[in-house]
Amino acid sequence: MKIVFFSFYYPPDLSAGSFRSVALSKAIVNKIGFNDELHVITTQPNRYKSHRLNAENKETRGNVKIHRIKIPSHKSGMISQAYAFTLYAIPAFLVCRKIKPDFLIGTSSRLMTGVLTYISAKVLRLKYYIDLRDIFSETISDLFALKSNFLSSVFSSFFSFLDKKMLNSASGVNVVSEAFPEYFQKKGINTSNWSFFPNGIDEEFLNYPTSEKKSQKNVTTIMYAGNIGKGQGLELVIPEIAKITGNCYHFVIIGDGGAISLLNEKLLRENINNVEILSPVSRSELIECYLSADILFLHLNNIAAFQRVLPSKIFEYIALKKPIVAGLSGYSAQFLKQNAPHAFIFQPGDFVAGSACLLEAVGCLVSESDVNKFIANYSRPIIMDQMATQLINLIGPSADE
Repeated sequence: MKIVFFSFYYPPDLSAGSFRSVALSKAIVNKIGFNDELHVITTQPNRYKSHRLNAENKETRGNVKIHRIKIPSHKSGMISQAYAFTLYAIPAFLVCRKIKPDFLIGTSSRLMTGVLTYISAKVLRLKYYIDLRDIFSETISDLFALKSNFLSSVFSSFFSFLDKKMLNSASGVNVVSEAFPEYFQKKGINTSNWSFFPNGIDEEFLNYPTSEKKSQKNVTTIMYAGNIGKGQGLELVIPEIAKITGNCYHFVIIGDGGAISLLNEKLLRENINNVEILSPVSRSELIECYLSADILFLHLNNIAAFQRVLPSKIFEYIALKKPIVAGLSGYSAQFLKQNAPHAFIFQPGDFVAGSACLLEAVGCLVSESDVNKFIANYSRPIIMDQMATQLINLIGPSADE
């Protein structure tokens, strides 16, 4: 049996999608037969322009064969990303057809990897499974609504059409947020057989070191690590919170993305010197950075689509056993309140409330038992093992059996 797994990002690339994909591929390999093969068709690392890594074009790890397609460096603009995806999708389909697979899997946050899976399945007459990590049609519509209602309507209609085609024909669909199905039900999509396997806590954070590096200075370090895009809206809150709280609070932002220039420009314009922006780092280096933080920060822009999402960052942050300050609304805010008493939540964009939350979080005691309970419920290896079991049941018996 041969399974093809389409994932635009895959390690050593740094992204939530790549971490989820490698965890799922490991879980699948543990359940397939000795002579079965899992083919991951992905890209050469390209997530961050400031953190480009080298990887083999073809790599074999036991039953896993990784095919990496080289795409040009791209910015975070829609046209640039669409061009980069096209240069991935066409070779990816050709590689898939050459493999002659028995089943397809696609993990999709920006929809088009799911559409690639759907089209490949239709052409090759195969069954397929979609792991849906975002509602792209709603997100793109809401982001365009900030500029043009006409463009918002056009893109919403087009991508909603693709949603229906892709999801209604799938043998199985998984979502990472329990708030997703309601949106698709209103679009006339049957979600009765969908599953919910969320993101979780990766192995690196399950054995997180308890020792901390204490600063010699009387300064509180607030850290954010991840994408710096319009979806995060850091430029709307970080400069203002930094001004309000003053130099006794040092903000460390680790990452890159389409809105980093907006954030940098505002910091320079406002002459703010207690915010430090660092380039993306490897996960092992990131853990070292987390050790020096006093408070962890998270923010999503104030648009309707983000009321349904559940960022993977939440799982990582809770496991770190540090106070959390988060600008969230909707499902993610509810999830954080239920699972992290040490989280202080404010409405997205409200930097005054964000500053108050930050001051309240200083010195907050984190319940070890609460965090350990959360870790037991949301270990990524366990979640992916359960998801892989469902996938194998959909595919059918192995060729070895």
